[in-house]
Amino acid sequence: MEIPEVQPLLRVSSILQWVVIILVFFAGTLQIAKVFIDRKIDSVRNAITLAKVDEYEKTILDLKAKVKQQFERRQVTLEEKKDRRVPDHMIPQVKAELSKFQGSTVRIACDKNDKEALSFAEQLKSLFEEAEWTAAGVNQTQFSKPVKEVVIILNHEAQKPKANYIFSLLMALDVKSSARLNKNQPEDLGIIVGQRE
Repeated sequence: MEIPEVQPLLRVSSILQWVVIILVFFAGTLQIAKVFIDRKIDSVRNAITLAKVDEYEKTILDLKAKVKQQFERRQVTLEEKKDRRVPDHMIPQVKAELSKFQGSTVRIACDKNDKEALSFAEQLKSLFEEAEWTAAGVNQTQFSKPVKEVVIILNHEAQKPKANYIFSLLMALDVKSSARLNKNQPEDLGIIVGQRE
């Protein structure tokens, strides 16, 4: 036998039970949706990570290739620097500058056991002669201690403009040089082509 006052409470209880059931079902649905969304997020994250990894690997390969090319270019440059020479494109300008001092005299010497120094000394001698200098040498001598650079010898302070041009030419060729004075030297300039470093 039902008590009439209890009936509204039973209805409310029944409604609340349905609400709880619906909420539980909704929560389960949300939980399932969350699982699917998490999987989708993981899938998208993995795809992005793989794409980034591929991109980074490609970038690293490109950088390695560029570094290799630059290294090879640097090697070629270093190999070119081994032999001291006045490049062909500079020769007309060098002759023109040396011609400003035509009639001057120069003596060139190098270590007799150094083929590279001899080759550079012979090129310098040819340039001086073509610029109408009197070039004595190339003298191949045995130095008491190794000469590690090009030494420019002036016989008088007045020869400084000539020596300065030779110095600037050697500097442009990345060849180390130094100068000194020897008043007993008969030629205006003396040039000792030492060993390359």
